[in-house]
Amino acid sequence: MLRSDKPTSAMVKIIGWSAITLLCFVALFGSVLFHHSEPERGAVEMLLASSDEGFDQVIPGQALVFPDDYGVHDGFRQEWWYITANLSDKNGQQYGVQWTLFRSAMSPERKEGWNDNHIYMAHFVVTSANETYYAERFARSGIGQAGVTLSPFEAWIDNWSWSSKGDLPFPAMLKAEHQNVGIDLNMTSKKPEILQGEEGYSQKHATQSVASYYFSVPRIEMSGTLTIDGQTIEVSGLGWMDREWSTKALSDDQRGWDWFSLQLNDGRSLMLAQVRSEAGPHRFGALISEDGISRTLASEEITMMPTSFSKMGEGRYVPTQWQVSVASEDIALTTEPLNHDNWLPFMFPYWEGPIEFEGSHSGVGFMEATGY
Repeated sequence: MLRSDKPTSAMVKIIGWSAITLLCFVALFGSVLFHHSEPERGAVEMLLASSDEGFDQVIPGQALVFPDDYGVHDGFRQEWWYITANLSDKNGQQYGVQWTLFRSAMSPERKEGWNDNHIYMAHFVVTSANETYYAERFARSGIGQAGVTLSPFEAWIDNWSWSSKGDLPFPAMLKAEHQNVGIDLNMTSKKPEILQGEEGYSQKHATQSVASYYFSVPRIEMSGTLTIDGQTIEVSGLGWMDREWSTKALSDDQRGWDWFSLQLNDGRSLMLAQVRSEAGPHRFGALISEDGISRTLASEEITMMPTSFSKMGEGRYVPTQWQVSVASEDIALTTEPLNHDNWLPFMFPYWEGPIEFEGSHSGVGFMEATGY
């Protein structure tokens, strides 16, 4: 596991290859850690299909079905299973955990075994107030090294896994280990799945038909252990799960996004996001009541304004403190990261980490920022 402030010789510098060519290459080698000169748009590139011909398309009005839609949608170009958690130990020390499995198809035709053209990528991050530990892995589908099964549910790459304790995706165990850092966490959903956007059709552009299918489990009870530098720490807290799939989820004129998942102290949960373009941001979100009823938020209801930037390496500045609000719900919050230095220099680099907030409400959550 690498610490964000301590590059090592194990990192590989890769310049000048296209993302897809590079994915083909690294898929043959299992687990690799990268530090590289990323393309200007970074993580955005993975959501821009050079051609969507032959892939399934995201269209409104399609019903999402559970638990089936936790499974693979291999007719679409990409999808992910995304878990974040805000945890604390018995002494009140706070931690963040991110566990993500991505699938990307190089072409619409499906093949088998070593010829399978679907690539899995996974990210594993543990954050404390002073350190960020991160690792990235790749695998080719079709050879058993990575995949997703429905009943019982399991999403895995090597020894990183989200595995259910029964037929349904929750309750489940979340496990990952790399070098001297690991997690072993129980997950129990406290709210049902909520459909983002229009019944799961999540529009990503104000004027173009660019969208994904998107649902979340906005409140997950987490408990178990973290291992850091050989020390085992008992922790508990709240998690969030995002499930999303698409063929082209962003438009060519869009430059990145900012995303927040927030656990309010009154028992509600809130997701806010904006996709940035030269024409201005397209915002969307959802407010989920304590009993799990979701209300989709319109773009004009949401205000998001960065108030402070942190320097990440040479010449890169990322907004790490924000004021966000939903005036129609009397929500006005100021966010603060647990660790400002949560830039993740993966193949598709981005900032992501745990945050706290105060204002009209207090609580914890996660923030992601790409394209900076």
